[in-house]
Amino acid sequence: MFRSLRFRMAVSHGLVLAVILVVLGGIGQALLARSLDHNVTTSLRDAAAEEADHIRETGSLQAPADSDVPSRAAIRVTLFQPNGQPVGDEDPLPSWLRPQPAEVTDLRAAGEPVRLVTVPVRMNGRPVALVVAGRSLSQEANLVHKVRLLLLAGGVLAVIASFLAGWWLAGRAVRPIRSAYEAQASFAADASHELRTPLTYLRQAVEVMAERDPELGGEALGEIDYLSGVTQRLLQMARADRGSLRLDSRPTDVAELCRSAVRRGGQAHGLRLEVGSRNGALRAMADPVAAEAALDAILENVAVHGGGAAEVGWSRQGDRVVVSVADHGPGIPSDQVDTAFDRFFRADPARTHHSGGAGLGLPLARSLIEAQSGSIWLSSTDGGGLTVNIALPAA
Repeated sequence: MFRSLRFRMAVSHGLVLAVILVVLGGIGQALLARSLDHNVTTSLRDAAAEEADHIRETGSLQAPADSDVPSRAAIRVTLFQPNGQPVGDEDPLPSWLRPQPAEVTDLRAAGEPVRLVTVPVRMNGRPVALVVAGRSLSQEANLVHKVRLLLLAGGVLAVIASFLAGWWLAGRAVRPIRSAYEAQASFAADASHELRTPLTYLRQAVEVMAERDPELGGEALGEIDYLSGVTQRLLQMARADRGSLRLDSRPTDVAELCRSAVRRGGQAHGLRLEVGSRNGALRAMADPVAAEAALDAILENVAVHGGGAAEVGWSRQGDRVVVSVADHGPGIPSDQVDTAFDRFFRADPARTHHSGGAGLGLPLARSLIEAQSGSIWLSSTDGGGLTVNIALPAA
């Protein structure tokens, strides 16, 4: 239980950091890509505008010379006549370096992303030339890709470090709780174990007294039996809490297990039980003794709270075998379903142990079933009442 709690705390610690890194990293990468994109467009527009100003100043069209400015070295500027013919006797121009209808155009050339800026030049109200400035975007794309990989690798390492730190911190945080829990379980186990011997002597003494005063002796024996039952159940649950409850699960005939518990419940508590199954004989991975003990605790709960009558059935649901015990008693309020498996729980706090039991039947059943890799839950019975469901792995 504590290992699972520690793992969940560590995972939540890592997930919170992962979400923060994803959000911040995504925003940072988007801002970087937008800034680089804006800078490329601005540099292309400046280069085209500079060439257009040169044409207006000289009044002639001449192929532009290569720029000596380092920031402009990657930009290629070309002049075209208004009809689209290139100006000058340059070598054949690349197919991608052509005037475009839009001012800013993105396209791919030789597998690389390229951006073109087309600026028309007018003199005296008439077009005299088209200036085309182009540049590859591969550098910016590579930079964004490297930043993305850096964020991903750094994020993974940060999440792993956060998980390990969360695991360590969670271990320190649950250590006092675990110590207190183990101390409580040890106390319950030790106290239950120590009470068994004096209760046995008391019962022997009361049996002798009962021969002289049957009425008083019967009451005393009832109280001793009640204390003995509570002590035994506390001992079993303490062993389950500490993980020392060892159960040997093996293929078990569910029908025979249920019929045996029903027969015993009818004899011990006078229950009126109906046995039925929708799927016939089924086998589950279970410890027969522990599974029957869990059913005994549930049937005892039927005797106390369920009106003394119930239907017991079993069915196959996927990879599990589900045993259901449905009574038609008063049931419990919906807001108390989650607490019904708490120890010493009573739906009616006014009841004493003579009429309401010790409140250990369902907690004991849960401990025994969960120790067999099973589960137990409550649901409402059709027509009123409470249904206890036990799920065990199918054999």
